[in-house]
Amino acid sequence: MYGAASAYGLLYGEAYDGVYAFDWDDGKIAWHFSVGDAGLKTPYGTWSFMSTANVADGKLYIGNGEHSPTNPLSRGWRLFCINATTGVGIWNITGGMGAGAMADGYITADNRYDGYMYVFGKGKSATTVEAPLTAVTLGKKVMIRGIVLDQSPAQPGTPCVSAASMTQWMEYLHMQHTIPANVTGVPVSLYALDSNNNWKHIGDATTDMSGTFGFMWEPEIAGTYTMTATFMGDDFYGSSFATTYVGVVAAPEATPTPTVKEAPDYTWTIVGMGIAIIIAVAIFGILILRKRA
Repeated sequence: MYGAASAYGLLYGEAYDGVYAFDWDDGKIAWHFSVGDAGLKTPYGTWSFMSTANVADGKLYIGNGEHSPTNPLSRGWRLFCINATTGVGIWNITGGMGAGAMADGYITADNRYDGYMYVFGKGKSATTVEAPLTAVTLGKKVMIRGIVLDQSPAQPGTPCVSAASMTQWMEYLHMQHTIPANVTGVPVSLYALDSNNNWKHIGDATTDMSGTFGFMWEPEIAGTYTMTATFMGDDFYGSSFATTYVGVVAAPEATPTPTVKEAPDYTWTIVGMGIAIIIAVAIFGILILRKRA
């Protein structure tokens, strides 16, 4: 094609059927990256690569394209990030993009589909955490919840997502794709500092599609706890943390149950009285009969 790049003892060249890496010393093909059959989406039946590859940090960036593309442009062009030494794809995204300038961990790319320039790289994150505002009773569980959000200039205030969901999520936010149904979030570690200055990792949670996480926790002692939620960051987001407080009070002492005396059983007393009355009536009857006699 029209360009070449070199690094790590390899010479890289784009072609109509993919990207090739040649060994510097003997010209042997070290690897061949291909996107597969393009069907009728391109005039060639394959996905052609036109832009010169850019290489940095062990990665090669290159996009599909053509020297003088006709309009309308072919559908399905993408920008690819490839492992520069093995030829294994790392990530890709929709767009007829050519990789541009690279510096400070960021790479620019112009998108022929929409006319925008995109910048790819790690973005800032923001974490929040909250707990009940009223004190809870010792022995009861507490819900700790919060949110982890992306603060990159392109999509501030949107949920941070996992590496597995990144391509679909970015295409939904910027490339008019439908919202993906299987988005996974990022891990959050939760810590508690009790009133005796004992620091403990109480557990981990994972954010959902909205960026929200929740964790049920049971305090061990009464007092004021300092709760910290930490997102350690990854290849896509910087780290962030947030703090809140939980008040825990001792359970009130149980009120003793008063002793209830058993009611006396007057059954036999009543029976006895009944018998006595019967006997008295009988005697009275006998006396009356004798008097008449």
